[in-house]
Amino acid sequence: MIKVLGLINLFFICSFILGQQEALPILNGLDNSYANKINNSKTNFHTAIQPYNLYKIKEKNILLDSNLTNTKLDLAKNNYRLGKQNLFVSPIGEGNYGINNSTGKINYFGAIGAQVQYAFSPKLTLELNYRYIVTEQEKYIDTSLFSKNTVPSIGRLGLIPSQNNGLNDLQGHLIYTPNQFFSFMLGKGNHFWGDGYRSFLLSDNASSYPFFRIESTFWNIKYTNLYSWHSDITSGVSKNKFSASHHLSWNITEDVNFGIFESVIWSGNDTLINRGFDINYINPVIFYRPVEYAQGSNDNSIIGINLKGKIKTNHIFYGQLLLDEFLLAEIRSDQNWWGNKYAIQFGYKNYELFNIPNLSFLIERNISRPFTYSHINSTLNYGHLNQSLAHPLGANFKETVEMISYKHKKWMFKQQANFISYGADSSSSNFGGNIFLSYQTRDGDYGHKILQGEKHHVFINELTASYRLVDAISLNAFATAIIRNENTPYKSVTDLFLKIGIRTQLWNSYKDY
Repeated sequence: MIKVLGLINLFFICSFILGQQEALPILNGLDNSYANKINNSKTNFHTAIQPYNLYKIKEKNILLDSNLTNTKLDLAKNNYRLGKQNLFVSPIGEGNYGINNSTGKINYFGAIGAQVQYAFSPKLTLELNYRYIVTEQEKYIDTSLFSKNTVPSIGRLGLIPSQNNGLNDLQGHLIYTPNQFFSFMLGKGNHFWGDGYRSFLLSDNASSYPFFRIESTFWNIKYTNLYSWHSDITSGVSKNKFSASHHLSWNITEDVNFGIFESVIWSGNDTLINRGFDINYINPVIFYRPVEYAQGSNDNSIIGINLKGKIKTNHIFYGQLLLDEFLLAEIRSDQNWWGNKYAIQFGYKNYELFNIPNLSFLIERNISRPFTYSHINSTLNYGHLNQSLAHPLGANFKETVEMISYKHKKWMFKQQANFISYGADSSSSNFGGNIFLSYQTRDGDYGHKILQGEKHHVFINELTASYRLVDAISLNAFATAIIRNENTPYKSVTDLFLKIGIRTQLWNSYKDY
């Protein structure tokens, strides 16, 4: 008994906190300063769960690049990370101005706000980020899929939708890490699960949402629990919906990682009662499908796996398989049953292409069957505020993403191309692309193939040059040129967008579809 008590005591007091804690921004492309170090490290670090806890990175002795410019902001942030001061306050924001050369239409995005980080102790920290936003979005953002009434990755439109005015974006979290085994995060924000640019498990495509995350790390295993609160506004009235998700990440070797994922989504109100958050889904280790069946509910359960392998450190191969619903007998029958709903991803990335430091490359293929992520109604689908919690295209598509970037000191040059094909719904038919439509409105049970419906082929090529002005707040000046071509059976439209601006790169914003 004394030995057991001693182990328990050691378990709770053991801590290797270095300075303050911090959740690093989710930047899943190639243009962040720490991706190379994390992905190429010969450590037991789990790369598939973002945002990363800076403490966990330091714990693995992964040293992040820092080119301090000796500005007061840089020095203040460095002192905060080292634990020499408890408070860090900085401005955040973005301002960009663009023009569509094909139509002469002006697009802009303006945001101003502040970031506050406060350490109550080395184990407990608070971070708040606020932005006030005004914007005029590119036309294809509003019309390419369906009317979302939402600014991508941010939230609902303002009081006057035609002007997109008055968008308030508040995110933040508390992080508590009592020891090297557990970490707790409570707040409002986004998450990204996977090693690619896109994710079919969980991505940061949608607006932020309230959540509670528990990470348990032992041996070569990281186990993550995520409980989230979402909103459905498809009908114009906000309705509550919730999700509970598990992810088990196992580093089989230092070069091979395998992950298992499951999630369940349920409506806050069903036909009989106001359920709210269902305590039956709190159990952190149980499989959700048996719980769903035991309750006789119609909740939406999805499962998936992810895999990553490294060859000679720099060559990184990864993939995902998401199963929403399927029957093996129907797959064998090869009649394209509507309920065989799945998505698959495979990709390759290299952070030192041709052994050239800071020359990075990524190529990725994403495929999703019709009706994946959809359900009887939108309060049970895998979405939040009219945005997908996975891929921004929803379902019924094929996509190839290619990226190459080169970083030299404070300069970053990036090229990205997206080759997209998707099947669009018509005014009278649901072909399975819009995950916010009920799958009960489908046309029959068989003969449903990927890209069914009105075929759209989209090509996007983007060139960006940016210069880091202030490291502490990731402030960059940038210039971007984007060519977007969309072909349908009825027309072909080509647009050229030119943009210049500055931004603090703390969030992703997906407009490449």
